Amino acid sequence: MGSFTNVDMSTFASVGLPFLISTMALAFMGKYLNVLSLGDDDAKALGVNVKLVRNSAILLATLLGAMSVVVAGMIGWVGLIIPHVARFLIGADNRVLLPMCALLGGTFLLWVDTLCRTAMSTEIPVGIMTALIGIPIFVFALKNAKKGFA
Repeated sequence: MGSFTNVDMSTFASVGLPFLISTMALAFMGKYLNVLSLGDDDAKALGVNVKLVRNSAILLATLLGAMSVVVAGMIGWVGLIIPHVARFLIGADNRVLLPMCALLGGTFLLWVDTLCRTAMSTEIPVGIMTALIGIPIFVFALKNAKKGFA
């Protein structure tokens, strides 16, 4: 269910720098991802190497996801909920959205981990708490998305 109990400085040191570099690279790719969101043909017309940008973004996102799982295990719902919340707060500009998702995701997990450690006499796995918090938020976002299409 994922946990931060086994995270120590050696684990953090081994994934910290690649995590930071990958996050910064994705953030710097934000303007190209904005153009790519217009569609492949429009992005090509504007001079974006669609294949390179897409493959780089997928590679960096996969690397970030793998490093996160190595450190904390499988913690669900964060990747589904936080981007929706961030997009609701600041809009769809990937130059700002990607770093905001990283910041909000880390803050969310910090608060949830603190809640899991202090809520009961035994520690609740972080993944369970993120699901309890994330499901209602996801249902709310899904309900609003359906209203937008109707």
